[in-house]
Amino acid sequence: MKNFFTNCIFFFFLATGWAQQDSITKIDVQYNYVVRGNPTKQVTYKDDYNLMVLPDYKVAIYDVKVTDFIQKEEPQNDQVILWKPKGKNLTTVFKNYDTNEMFVKDHIILRFFVQKDSLNIFDWEIKEDTKTILGYNCQLAVTAFRGRYYEAWFTSQLLNGGPWKFGDLPGLILAVKAVDDYVSWEAVGIRIKNVSSDFPIPENPFQLDKSLSWSEFKALYKEKAIAASKFNTKEGLAGSMITSRTGIERYIEEDDNDYTADRQLENARKANN
Repeated sequence: MKNFFTNCIFFFFLATGWAQQDSITKIDVQYNYVVRGNPTKQVTYKDDYNLMVLPDYKVAIYDVKVTDFIQKEEPQNDQVILWKPKGKNLTTVFKNYDTNEMFVKDHIILRFFVQKDSLNIFDWEIKEDTKTILGYNCQLAVTAFRGRYYEAWFTSQLLNGGPWKFGDLPGLILAVKAVDDYVSWEAVGIRIKNVSSDFPIPENPFQLDKSLSWSEFKALYKEKAIAASKFNTKEGLAGSMITSRTGIERYIEEDDNDYTADRQLENARKANN
C-alpha cells in the first residue's frame, strides 16, 4: 500500500498542530522480539527492541533496547536516553521519511553489508478485525513479504511506523507476526512526550557506507552462497558451508535451480537416517 500522501498529511498535522515552538514530539515504543528458527518452533532468539519516532524530524530508529523506559522513572534530562550510533550497528534500522529510505545491516557468509530499502515495500490488505493493544484501538492488516505471510495490528491513533522494516500502514504497528510463527514483534510499552526543540537530529550511522539495494543484496547473497557450498579443502568438501535460502526474508527462491547445496545436504541426511 502506497501511503506517501497519508504520510504527508500526518507530518503536516504534527508540524502545525502538535509541535510547539519550544518543543518537538518524541514517541518511544518497546517491542518484544522473538524468533522461532527451527522446525519445532522453539524460541531460538528473543530480546527487547526500542522504536524511537521523531515526527518533526521525519526520522525513526529501531534498535536493540538500551534503556528501560517502562519501569524506570522519567529522567530529568532527555539527553541521557538519546540514541547514538554505536559499534557496528548490527541491530539498527534507520528510517528517513523525508527521503523515503531505510538502512539496515545484514550479513552474507560472516561479512556485513549495508542494505538500503524503500519505506514503501509492503502491499497490505486491511481487514475489519479489531482489538485493543496497550489501550489503543488496533485494526488487522495482512501481507505477503519476501517469503512469508504476516499479520499486523496497527493503530490509526498514532503515526505510520513499526518495528524492523515494517510500516506503510495508516498508523503505528503495535504487533506483527509471521503466519508460520517464525518471527514476531509485540509492543509492551509506549511513551509519548514533548522534548526540547534543541533535541539533536539522530545521525544515520550508515550514511558514509556503500549501500546495496535489495536486488543487489540478493544477487550477492546467492553468489557467495554458491561459492561457499563449493569450497574445497584437501579432504574434499569438508570445508564447504551450506547457507540457508531464507532468514526473515527470502534470499534465494525455492525454484532457483542454480543453488542446490541445501537440497544435496538434505538428501545426504536422509540417506544417513
